[in-house]
Amino acid sequence: MLIFIGILFTLFILVFSVLNNIFLGYGLTISLLFFTFIGLKRGYSLKKIGMLYWIETKKSLNIILILVLIGMLISSWLSSGVISSIIYYSLKYVNPNLFILCAFLITSLISMLIGTSFGTVSAVGIPLIIIGKAAGINLGILGGAIFSGAYFGDRTSPLSSSLLLLCNLTDLKLFDYVKKIIIDNIIPFALCIAFYLVLSLKYPLTSMSNSLSNELYNYYNVSLLLLLPAIILFLLSILKVQITHSIPISVLCAFILDIFIQHTNVYDFLNYLVFGYSNNSDVLKNIIHGGGIISMLKTCYIIVISCSISGFFSGLNVFENLKVKLKEKNLSKSSIFLVTVILGIINAAVGCSQTIAIILTLDIVKDLYEDEPNDELALDFSNSAILTPALIPWCIAALVPCSVLGINSYSYIPFAFYLYIVPIVHFIRKKFNLFNTKGKELNTEVIKN
Repeated sequence: MLIFIGILFTLFILVFSVLNNIFLGYGLTISLLFFTFIGLKRGYSLKKIGMLYWIETKKSLNIILILVLIGMLISSWLSSGVISSIIYYSLKYVNPNLFILCAFLITSLISMLIGTSFGTVSAVGIPLIIIGKAAGINLGILGGAIFSGAYFGDRTSPLSSSLLLLCNLTDLKLFDYVKKIIIDNIIPFALCIAFYLVLSLKYPLTSMSNSLSNELYNYYNVSLLLLLPAIILFLLSILKVQITHSIPISVLCAFILDIFIQHTNVYDFLNYLVFGYSNNSDVLKNIIHGGGIISMLKTCYIIVISCSISGFFSGLNVFENLKVKLKEKNLSKSSIFLVTVILGIINAAVGCSQTIAIILTLDIVKDLYEDEPNDELALDFSNSAILTPALIPWCIAALVPCSVLGINSYSYIPFAFYLYIVPIVHFIRKKFNLFNTKGKELNTEVIKN
């Protein structure tokens, strides 16, 4: 009973924090103390509980390192003129009447190529947001298009860590499964194109003046050479170089370009890496700024506390009774998928992690899929627990991109159509047994990473 109260309390305090623009770290800290109390009431020692927290927190260190590197990447790209060059050429060649649709298509393509939503948001999401901000476009709509595109690759790219994890957990061959997921993606992707086309026509870049392009060109010595750090990041990602290695290489390249093209001194560049970039242009100072290690510290704190809470749930096996009760229900295929969606949302909301949502939800529902082929189980998870965490403002899957883009932590949600359409279409397919291609189950050889 106390666990149930703790979950409700956590959800309440986090929703309250989001709606009132209160730092999420406060609510999560209170929630962590509450779960610590529950653990003590269950007879666990403070040392044992602390170990559970530490086990999961250690896993977050890599995410924190990536966040720190992203902060440095953003400031180095801003200072060297990389982002300004991307914006300049985007304004020159992208159809202003289709800007929101282009934002979705561009982020979808990049996320498919590099397989990481965080990398996609950092590389192309920031320039798109800056353009939208300068043009006065609703950032919630634009943010929704960027989120949709970024998580397109998170669900379908063979380079996606989420997809690799899912294939490992379900014993599927990666590239065989990728073929299946791409076919499954056709209808949702087409519907998203239609929705973003309508929004693009309703909210074009008509308010954009040439002053931004001119100021960018003059202030940053814009040239195609300045796209090199972005190109390097994309190529290294495609070559499966770890993001913790590819980002420093891109930052180093940006540093060299900054010194020789923008004539920034070394001290200022290092200062930008830590405290964020700023400029003195009257036109650009309110839109070309940010990044730096300091800008990521609050997000890092939230991630540490979130992972500690995840450790509590994974370490104490709090869902054993639920597993038994679900098994007794004898649910239909569509009902099982609905349960998977709901549990994925709850686990992501409480555990604040996409990985935790996948692992905990799979542990709870796997017995319900004992009569289903592994690829159908994986497909249910691709259409639920991989996507739905990005709809929860305090979950890492949403929190990090929002922090990077500098947008409101919940304004994008109504417009992130891809995150809704995929589970809805899949539910309809299962409910009415549509598009059901009965064939051989995918080979269940374990992936060798």
